[in-house]
Amino acid sequence: MKASRAIASPWCSRAKRIRWRSPWPVVWACALLVCSACKVGSEDIEYWKGTVKGPGKIVAVMLADKYPMELRTQAALALVDMERPDRDGTADLQQALARLDEGERNEIVTGMLPGLEALMKQADPNAGNAASARQIRAKDAAFVLVTTAPADAKAKLTDDVIAWYMEDFNGRSLAGNYSAEQVVRALGAPAGKELVKGLKARMPAQALVKMAQLIGQVGDPQAKKEAGAKLVAIADEMESKEFLAWVRQTVKEQADRTGQKLDPARLEQIAVVNRDNFVNEGALPAMKWLADEPQVKKRLLAIASTPAEGEQGETRRVRALQALEGKVGREDLRAVLDLATNKSNPVPVRDYAFDRVGDIRSPDALSDLWPLMGEEQRVRWRVGELALMSGGAGVMSEFFSRLPSGGEYPPEELEGYATRIGQMSPAPMDTMRKALDSSNWYVKVIAIRFLERKGTLEDVKRLEALRGDKASVKGPRWGKIKTVGDVATEAASAATQRLGQPGAK
Repeated sequence: MKASRAIASPWCSRAKRIRWRSPWPVVWACALLVCSACKVGSEDIEYWKGTVKGPGKIVAVMLADKYPMELRTQAALALVDMERPDRDGTADLQQALARLDEGERNEIVTGMLPGLEALMKQADPNAGNAASARQIRAKDAAFVLVTTAPADAKAKLTDDVIAWYMEDFNGRSLAGNYSAEQVVRALGAPAGKELVKGLKARMPAQALVKMAQLIGQVGDPQAKKEAGAKLVAIADEMESKEFLAWVRQTVKEQADRTGQKLDPARLEQIAVVNRDNFVNEGALPAMKWLADEPQVKKRLLAIASTPAEGEQGETRRVRALQALEGKVGREDLRAVLDLATNKSNPVPVRDYAFDRVGDIRSPDALSDLWPLMGEEQRVRWRVGELALMSGGAGVMSEFFSRLPSGGEYPPEELEGYATRIGQMSPAPMDTMRKALDSSNWYVKVIAIRFLERKGTLEDVKRLEALRGDKASVKGPRWGKIKTVGDVATEAASAATQRLGQPGAK
């Protein structure tokens, strides 16, 4: 028998035979462990991983300074490696480390690194592409150790954990006790830097988007810059012939596995759609999280401004504009205005371009917006609200004069204007009170709806004075309301109820 297994006492032999059915208390087993008659070695550590009292003995070895540091480190790794339904080895490890002084703790954690790395890479042949239970436990343990590790070990553990996720971010992101998102947010900027290395064109779209999101939220400026450049390169790669060929081959292999027969034309059609999905559902939404980077914003504006055929091409332009939400400034006004005002652009492209104009809220947009007030109702409404947002109270007179006098107005459009005006600070009370005397029924209705929400008790009297106004409302969806007087009656009742509530002024 090897020296590490030498036993000088029958009590020690008895302790080694204890398995799952032993009735002995854990405390008594640990007392046997420290008996001077027993010599503990590596084989004992491995043996105890499978016994009922083994975890307690392993912890005792790890904590006892009478044992060599190499053996104590092996004990720490054994807690991670043991597969037990009754014990959480990582929790045992964490609690044991907390009982050690800083020097011993640092030495054990540093010594564990090679073993943890090996466990994280130790795949299970029966698990296919999925991470094995051993790998997942090792990943969780490495993450837990980051908080107690010395600086050098902390950096290495961070790299190891993120690299583990990078093997298959989509498949591993929820594995174990800690998700990829929890880990990255806890580790912060160093994790964001490592994530940049994992950005690839040939990965699931949702994984690419989530990684970009995390980099955008926790990465430092340099990591964001590098990630932005990488996403632009990924978008370029996805447009290449080589990438389409890879997608085509992937589709063919999947069809062959399922026994599906695809003629060349159908194969090409599916490949193109899938390639476009990589761009539209992956690269472009991923760019949203890094659109503050000049190179990313430039690329998104270029995609949005480039005519593209078919539904997927239109979707690509829309996705680019969606990704620019909140990221455009006055320097981009001309570009988004050109997209919004160009009648040849698809309706969804114009709609999202109008949204981006709204993000900028610049009075410089008004000269381009006013002429569009004469377009069909949907565009008029969008432009009208944008003009109010961009110009504020100072454009009220111009706004009222730009509304087509012979047009029809659905109630929701006029209420939308009233709501937008009510959001101005300070609210243009005098202007809206004067608007009650307008010769145009639609201007009166806007003023009535505004005062319904913002008016005082004196304004309620003004509304009640309009009950007899016989001017007809014109447009769809007015229902039982036929005249301006009907609108005023309804508004006066709602304003009275509002002002009668506690705290009303």
